[in-house]
Amino acid sequence: MRYNNWVFLFLLATLGRLFAEDKLCDIPNIENGQIAQYYYSFKNYYFPMKRNEKLLYSCLPGYTTASGSKDARVNCTIRGWVPAPKCYKKCPKPPLDNGVFFNMGLSYKIWERLQYRCNPGFQSPGGNRDETIQCLQEGWSTQPQCIEATTAPAESGCSLTRVLEHGGVLPRKESYEEGDVVQFFCLEGYSLKGSELIQCYYFGWYPEPPICEERTNKCPPPPQPPHTKLLNNLRTYHHGDILHLECEHPFQIQGTADIHCENGKWTSPPKCVDVGMAANIDSHRSLNIIGNCSSPPVVKSSSILNNVNPLLTSFQMGSIVEYRCNPYHLMKGPNTVHCVQGNWTEPPVCLEPCLIDEELFANYNIEMKWRLEGKMYFLHGDIIEFSCKQGYVLAPFIQELQLLVQCNDGKLKYPKCISKDLDEHCRTPPSIKNGAIVDLVTTDYTHGSTVEYRCHEYHVLQGSMKISCSRGQWSVPPICIEPCTLSTAEMVNNNLGLQWSFDNRPYFLHGEYIEFVCRPYHFPAPSSSSSDFRVPCQHGQILYPQCTGASR
Repeated sequence: MRYNNWVFLFLLATLGRLFAEDKLCDIPNIENGQIAQYYYSFKNYYFPMKRNEKLLYSCLPGYTTASGSKDARVNCTIRGWVPAPKCYKKCPKPPLDNGVFFNMGLSYKIWERLQYRCNPGFQSPGGNRDETIQCLQEGWSTQPQCIEATTAPAESGCSLTRVLEHGGVLPRKESYEEGDVVQFFCLEGYSLKGSELIQCYYFGWYPEPPICEERTNKCPPPPQPPHTKLLNNLRTYHHGDILHLECEHPFQIQGTADIHCENGKWTSPPKCVDVGMAANIDSHRSLNIIGNCSSPPVVKSSSILNNVNPLLTSFQMGSIVEYRCNPYHLMKGPNTVHCVQGNWTEPPVCLEPCLIDEELFANYNIEMKWRLEGKMYFLHGDIIEFSCKQGYVLAPFIQELQLLVQCNDGKLKYPKCISKDLDEHCRTPPSIKNGAIVDLVTTDYTHGSTVEYRCHEYHVLQGSMKISCSRGQWSVPPICIEPCTLSTAEMVNNNLGLQWSFDNRPYFLHGEYIEFVCRPYHFPAPSSSSSDFRVPCQHGQILYPQCTGASR
């Protein structure tokens, strides 16, 4: 009997220690950062958190996480929160005499780099024309400086040594003279990050050459249900952006507080519920009532595991449902959803495979470079390599890269090859909006012929002003980009004035900047930053900043 008592006491102590060790992470104190308000409202319910639970925090304006983003997740471990939730101050743009920066930003995130170039006849203290500084926790790694050079400057001119991946440049030359303008373009599925047009100056290219990024969709203005407020509102929203919502007092949030921009759409926003006196009487019971979820979300091309009945109409808070994709489908996102305060977390997506359609091969005059036996399934993201059939070639101005096709959620864009023996003459060249052909137009052009375009007054020509006839096809014509005109009504509605009197003119060319200021006794809107008041003319459109009156 005595032995049994000792065993019982040992087990009780062990279980108690394990239970205590499982509750590891208390509510963090984040300098210049914050977590969702509902964590504070129901602190005793959420904290301390268990091992492997995650917590999202966001940094206040002017601060970023260690990765340079506004938001980050930390994980609860036996050592506490990992990584430690921290917010770092951004670095303001430093002054620079006798040189130029390659970036026009006014502030920079932690670890971000800023490159500058000294004017001819000047150099950095290290003896270079180009230098890079980095934003660190204590500020810039070094202060940029351009001093008089001890050697004569090199001849002016520019070269493009870096190849633009997934894109190209027009016109392409070995070297460029001062004043030359080049246009960059990206292949389908990619978009330019940076300036489309850059110019060769005495100090080099300006702005910095762009890169081609995989295309992502922008989202419209975010949904804002009744009694909610946005904590980190932006002017534009891209794929991957996260917004954090809070409820006005005395409402409590129901659902996840974060909404995500995914492929041009926002995830479902939470609701703000007036829990009233019920939370004071029995907060635990109130949470259970609010926390129940309806049937789990339906995921196309998947099945639910663990014998969970998807037709059930009520699941308790904390319930977990696991999904599995059908054969040949790839899962994007976590394989489980959780019931959190009456809403399911974001479900996964099962990405479709691609099935090769050999009937299209004859229409497009192509064949697979590598023949596979049996059914030809390709998973999402797989690359399929094609080649032109004998006697056929890619159409003019189409790069060889387009023979490599990527499976994208069940869709394939097949390349097209044309016969080598097609008529090499071109017909009438294409007309362009807001522009005209300088030369006399005819209906027949031989291989190698060129025509030149010119834009109407105040319109900016984008691309090459000349196009050429190659094997029966014209190269891509340029575009004439419209100018901007100031709207008096928009300026009055937004309480704006002009920083400079010379900006009061009828037209602004595409790419030119207009600098605004707030009218007397008005101030920038809370969601605005100083960079919002220096606005570029973009394709005939001006994005006006906002000023509000002084609060009483």
